[in-house]
Amino acid sequence: MNVIEFMKKVVGETFQTEGTVDKLVFGDGEREVKKVATCLTASVDVIKKALEYGADLIITHEPTFYKHTDVYDAPNPLEDRKRKLAKDAGIPICRFHDYMHFCDCDMIGVGFLKALGWEQIGKFDGKFKFTLEKEKSPLEIAAEIENKLDIKHVRIVGAKGGKVKNIGLFLGHRGSDCWRALSDTDEYDLGVGGEWCEWADGERIRDCAQFGLQKTALMLGHAASERNAMKYLADDINDGFGIEGIEARYIECGELFGYTDN
Repeated sequence: MNVIEFMKKVVGETFQTEGTVDKLVFGDGEREVKKVATCLTASVDVIKKALEYGADLIITHEPTFYKHTDVYDAPNPLEDRKRKLAKDAGIPICRFHDYMHFCDCDMIGVGFLKALGWEQIGKFDGKFKFTLEKEKSPLEIAAEIENKLDIKHVRIVGAKGGKVKNIGLFLGHRGSDCWRALSDTDEYDLGVGGEWCEWADGERIRDCAQFGLQKTALMLGHAASERNAMKYLADDINDGFGIEGIEARYIECGELFGYTDN
């Protein structure tokens, strides 16, 4: 089975169609697939580790060449250097992003809840909203996320105390509309995200709390908020995915930021 055939098994027939970034980003789509490396981002180190693993295909959730579309539209020294690295490695790179977010039940959200063990303690609407059966405090939730997802520091904006029930899973970078739904409506008490615009979105949540409203945002870092879905994708491939003779390994890209107390 070649790369394109395999990806259509994983993503479906929307792979490589107009209007989606779920496509072959780099390399030979005719290459036979036996080993697959999944990752959140195909960083330089991830590509090198995939080569060591002997991967025939890298499946990444985020862009490889610094633009959402991964289109090569002009020479750039850094992008050219990374493209040469990918070419020398000889591993095709495919993107799996849009279908994960926009299928009937957001796979990124499902992966996040599964990693927390929250599937049985609340209800997910399949898009953004997760409703806890029993209320928790923002600090309790932050500590649980840190411990179960192995995150060094969860950043908190807004109310730390009180109790919350209606949580917005704005994982990765979902734009200002989500954070305005937290600050400007009663739909959510707490939002969990990967990254945002602090002056445009974060200040709204801080002001809400300073007005005495029960509004909180937890910022995990982009990779920490989304990586688990790509881990589970490797598990699904290893469990068969309806395809014999193909194995997979998740390769961690690591958090973008480090800390002085590491």
